[in-house]
Amino acid sequence: MSKGEALAQLVDGKKAAILKILFNSKEELCLNEVAAKSNVSVTSTFRILQELASAGLVKRREWKHSKVYFPEDNERVAFLKELFYEEYDGLQEFVNSVGSLPNLQSIISYGPKKKDKASVMIIGEGIDMGKVNEVCQKLKENGFELTILTLTKSQYDQMTRMGLYSGDKKVLK
Repeated sequence: MSKGEALAQLVDGKKAAILKILFNSKEELCLNEVAAKSNVSVTSTFRILQELASAGLVKRREWKHSKVYFPEDNERVAFLKELFYEEYDGLQEFVNSVGSLPNLQSIISYGPKKKDKASVMIIGEGIDMGKVNEVCQKLKENGFELTILTLTKSQYDQMTRMGLYSGDKKVLK
């Protein structure tokens, strides 16, 4: 059990879900985004965000008719961020999301994999690139950038024989 999971059992589940979203987001979020991502009703999210702001954990910024929420920058928040931190594996989410697409033969990771960035080759013919691009957009919204190269099996074999992909490779599917 992770620290965040242990703490979530001690704290109200809705509050823990909202804190997890806010503390793992790289950007400011509006009320509806926090509610949707945390699966908490808008009214409960609003109430909880007000409580968190009063406690000095969340800051609310307003202009005209918009309000956004983001974590305060203080020691208490830094401590809680540590507890609620979630490692996001965009590469694994990509494989889980597109791995079963028809005509997809394999997914190969190549080059260095960083915390928020990776490169993959998709091997196959007639792959639904609409679905692939949709998944990539979702990953990007979560702060993970994926560079994709689509090849047929014969193109990949030919390029491998030419030594074009001689670096680190890992077959993911």
